[in-house]
Amino acid sequence: MTRFGLRNTSAVVSSRLTLGLLIIVMAAFVVAGAEAQSTQKKETVPKGPSMASTTQLRGELIAVGPNWLIAKMVPSGEYRLFDVRPGAVATIEGATKSLSQLKPGTMLTAAVTTTETPLVKRTTTVTKGKLIWSTPTSIIVTLENGENRQYTVPAGFKFTVEGKPLGIEELRPGMILTGTNVVEEPSTLITEQTVVHGTEPKK
Repeated sequence: MTRFGLRNTSAVVSSRLTLGLLIIVMAAFVVAGAEAQSTQKKETVPKGPSMASTTQLRGELIAVGPNWLIAKMVPSGEYRLFDVRPGAVATIEGATKSLSQLKPGTMLTAAVTTTETPLVKRTTTVTKGKLIWSTPTSIIVTLENGENRQYTVPAGFKFTVEGKPLGIEELRPGMILTGTNVVEEPSTLITEQTVVHGTEPKK
Protein backbone atom coordinates (compact mmCIF):
# COMPACT_ATOMS: atom_id res chain seq x y z
CA MET A 1 0.00 0.00 0.00
CA THR A 2 1.50 3.35 -1.00
CA ARG A 3 1.36 6.72 0.72
CA PHE A 4 -0.18 9.35 -1.54
CA GLY A 5 -0.67 13.07 -0.94
CA LEU A 6 0.62 16.59 -1.49
CA ARG A 7 3.70 17.65 0.43
CA ASN A 8 3.48 14.60 2.61
CA THR A 9 6.49 14.78 4.87
CA SER A 10 7.11 11.89 7.23
CA ALA A 11 10.18 11.22 9.34
CA VAL A 12 11.34 7.72 10.05
CA VAL A 13 14.51 7.03 11.91
CA SER A 14 15.71 3.53 11.09
CA SER A 15 18.82 1.93 12.52
CA ARG A 16 20.92 0.36 9.80
CA LEU A 17 23.45 -1.38 11.97
CA THR A 18 23.11 -4.15 14.52
CA LEU A 19 24.01 -3.78 18.16
CA GLY A 20 27.36 -5.41 17.47
CA LEU A 21 28.40 -2.46 15.35
CA LEU A 22 27.87 0.15 18.07
CA ILE A 23 30.99 2.20 18.56
CA ILE A 24 32.00 2.50 22.21
CA VAL A 25 34.86 4.87 22.85
CA MET A 26 36.52 5.89 26.09
CA ALA A 27 37.23 9.46 25.04
CA ALA A 28 39.04 11.02 27.99
CA PHE A 29 39.96 10.93 31.65
CA VAL A 30 40.39 14.16 33.60
CA VAL A 31 41.51 14.41 37.19
CA ALA A 32 39.10 16.55 39.22
CA GLY A 33 38.65 17.55 42.82
CA ALA A 34 34.86 17.17 43.00
CA GLU A 35 32.77 14.39 44.49
CA ALA A 36 31.87 11.41 42.31
CA GLN A 37 28.82 11.96 40.11
CA SER A 38 27.42 10.76 36.76
CA THR A 39 25.70 12.69 33.97
CA GLN A 40 24.32 11.57 30.61
CA LYS A 41 23.61 13.51 27.41
CA LYS A 42 21.72 12.19 24.38
CA GLU A 43 21.77 13.90 21.00
CA THR A 44 21.22 13.18 17.31
CA VAL A 45 23.67 14.87 14.96
CA PRO A 46 24.18 14.80 11.16
CA LYS A 47 26.87 12.55 9.73
CA GLY A 48 27.34 13.45 6.08
CA PRO A 49 25.32 15.07 3.30
CA SER A 50 21.70 14.22 2.47
CA MET A 51 20.83 12.33 -0.71
CA ALA A 52 17.53 12.87 -2.57
CA SER A 53 15.82 10.87 -5.30
CA THR A 54 12.56 11.50 -7.14
CA THR A 55 10.21 8.95 -8.68
CA GLN A 56 7.12 9.66 -10.75
CA LEU A 57 3.81 7.79 -10.70
CA ARG A 58 1.02 8.28 -13.23
CA GLY A 59 -2.44 6.79 -13.34
CA GLU A 60 -6.14 7.33 -14.02
CA LEU A 61 -8.36 7.83 -10.99
CA ILE A 62 -10.88 4.99 -10.77
CA ALA A 63 -12.45 5.34 -7.32
CA VAL A 64 -12.19 7.61 -4.25
CA GLY A 65 -12.87 6.90 -0.57
CA PRO A 66 -12.63 8.93 2.65
CA ASN A 67 -8.84 8.44 2.89
CA TRP A 68 -7.90 6.34 -0.13
CA LEU A 69 -8.05 6.19 -3.88
CA ILE A 70 -7.68 3.55 -6.57
CA ALA A 71 -5.80 4.36 -9.76
CA LYS A 72 -5.16 2.48 -12.97
CA MET A 73 -1.45 2.89 -13.48
CA VAL A 74 0.11 4.01 -16.75
CA PRO A 75 1.57 2.30 -18.70
CA SER A 76 1.25 -1.03 -16.83
CA GLY A 77 -2.56 -1.00 -16.52
CA GLU A 78 -2.22 -2.25 -12.92
CA TYR A 79 -4.87 -1.18 -10.40
CA ARG A 80 -3.30 0.19 -7.21
CA LEU A 81 -4.69 1.34 -3.87
CA PHE A 82 -3.13 4.48 -2.31
CA ASP A 83 -3.58 5.77 1.23
CA VAL A 84 -4.16 9.53 1.36
CA ARG A 85 -3.15 11.50 4.43
CA PRO A 86 -5.72 13.88 6.01
CA GLY A 87 -5.68 17.33 4.41
CA ALA A 88 -3.80 16.24 1.29
CA VAL A 89 -4.59 18.18 -1.87
CA ALA A 90 -3.78 17.95 -5.57
CA THR A 91 -3.41 20.63 -8.22
CA ILE A 92 -5.90 19.88 -11.00
CA GLU A 93 -5.50 22.14 -14.04
CA GLY A 94 -4.24 24.96 -11.83
CA ALA A 95 -6.91 24.59 -9.11
CA THR A 96 -6.25 23.11 -5.66
CA LYS A 97 -8.64 20.27 -4.84
CA SER A 98 -9.11 17.93 -1.93
CA LEU A 99 -9.56 14.18 -2.21
CA SER A 100 -13.36 14.41 -2.10
CA GLN A 101 -13.34 16.86 -5.01
CA LEU A 102 -11.48 14.58 -7.39
CA LYS A 103 -13.49 13.02 -10.21
CA PRO A 104 -13.10 9.50 -11.54
CA GLY A 105 -11.30 9.59 -14.86
CA THR A 106 -8.88 12.33 -13.71
CA MET A 107 -5.34 11.61 -14.85
CA LEU A 108 -3.02 12.04 -11.86
CA THR A 109 0.75 12.46 -11.86
CA ALA A 110 2.62 12.22 -8.54
CA ALA A 111 6.25 13.22 -8.02
CA VAL A 112 7.62 11.56 -4.89
CA THR A 113 10.90 12.95 -3.55
CA THR A 114 12.66 10.85 -0.92
CA THR A 115 15.51 12.38 1.07
CA GLU A 116 17.86 10.30 3.20
CA THR A 117 20.04 12.03 5.79
CA PRO A 118 22.70 10.02 7.68
CA LEU A 119 22.61 10.68 11.42
CA VAL A 120 24.35 9.53 14.56
CA LYS A 121 22.43 8.89 17.77
CA ARG A 122 25.07 9.72 20.38
CA THR A 123 24.91 9.02 24.11
CA THR A 124 27.65 10.59 26.21
CA THR A 125 28.01 9.42 29.81
CA VAL A 126 30.38 11.17 32.18
CA THR A 127 31.23 9.08 35.25
CA LYS A 128 33.47 10.00 38.15
CA GLY A 129 35.29 7.55 40.39
CA LYS A 130 38.12 7.35 42.90
CA LEU A 131 41.33 5.68 41.73
CA ILE A 132 42.23 2.71 43.93
CA TRP A 133 44.83 0.95 41.75
CA SER A 134 46.70 1.38 38.50
CA THR A 135 49.07 -0.67 36.34
CA PRO A 136 50.98 0.41 33.20
CA THR A 137 47.97 -0.64 31.08
CA SER A 138 44.84 -0.26 33.25
CA ILE A 139 43.19 1.50 36.15
CA ILE A 140 40.70 0.39 38.79
CA VAL A 141 38.28 2.96 40.20
CA THR A 142 35.42 2.96 42.68
CA LEU A 143 32.32 4.49 41.06
CA GLU A 144 29.73 6.64 42.80
CA ASN A 145 27.51 3.61 43.43
CA GLY A 146 30.33 1.79 45.22
CA GLU A 147 31.06 -0.54 42.29
CA ASN A 148 34.69 -1.22 41.42
CA ARG A 149 35.46 -1.11 37.68
CA GLN A 150 38.62 -1.75 35.68
CA TYR A 151 39.41 0.15 32.45
CA THR A 152 42.10 -0.49 29.87
CA VAL A 153 44.26 2.54 29.10
CA PRO A 154 45.80 2.85 25.60
CA ALA A 155 49.58 3.15 25.32
CA GLY A 156 50.72 6.76 25.48
CA PHE A 157 47.40 8.02 26.86
CA LYS A 158 47.68 11.21 28.89
CA PHE A 159 45.51 12.27 31.81
CA THR A 160 44.92 15.94 32.52
CA VAL A 161 45.74 17.00 36.06
CA GLU A 162 45.23 20.68 36.85
CA GLY A 163 45.87 21.49 33.20
CA LYS A 164 49.02 19.36 32.96
CA PRO A 165 49.30 16.07 31.03
CA LEU A 166 50.22 13.05 33.14
CA GLY A 167 50.90 9.47 32.13
CA ILE A 168 49.27 6.54 33.87
CA GLU A 169 52.44 5.90 35.85
CA GLU A 170 52.04 9.31 37.50
CA LEU A 171 48.57 8.67 38.90
CA ARG A 172 48.13 8.09 42.62
CA PRO A 173 45.42 6.25 44.63
CA GLY A 174 42.71 8.57 45.92
CA MET A 175 42.59 10.78 42.84
CA ILE A 176 39.10 11.43 41.48
CA LEU A 177 39.02 10.52 37.78
CA THR A 178 36.35 11.62 35.33
CA GLY A 179 35.66 9.15 32.49
CA THR A 180 33.71 10.06 29.35
CA ASN A 181 32.03 7.14 27.57
CA VAL A 182 30.56 7.81 24.10
CA VAL A 183 28.17 5.35 22.41
CA GLU A 184 27.32 6.10 18.77
CA GLU A 185 24.53 4.39 16.81
CA PRO A 186 24.32 5.30 13.11
CA SER A 187 20.80 5.81 11.76
CA THR A 188 19.05 7.36 8.76
CA LEU A 189 16.37 10.06 8.68
CA ILE A 190 14.01 9.47 5.74
CA THR A 191 11.64 12.23 4.61
CA GLU A 192 9.13 12.02 1.78
CA GLN A 193 7.41 14.79 -0.17
CA THR A 194 4.67 14.02 -2.66
CA VAL A 195 3.33 16.62 -5.13
CA VAL A 196 0.29 15.65 -7.22
CA HIS A 197 -0.92 17.27 -10.44
CA GLY A 198 -3.72 16.18 -12.72
CA THR A 199 -6.08 16.83 -15.58
CA GLU A 200 -9.81 16.17 -15.45
CA PRO A 201 -11.54 13.99 -18.03
CA LYS A 202 -12.88 15.79 -21.05
CA LYS A 203 -16.68 16.16 -21.13
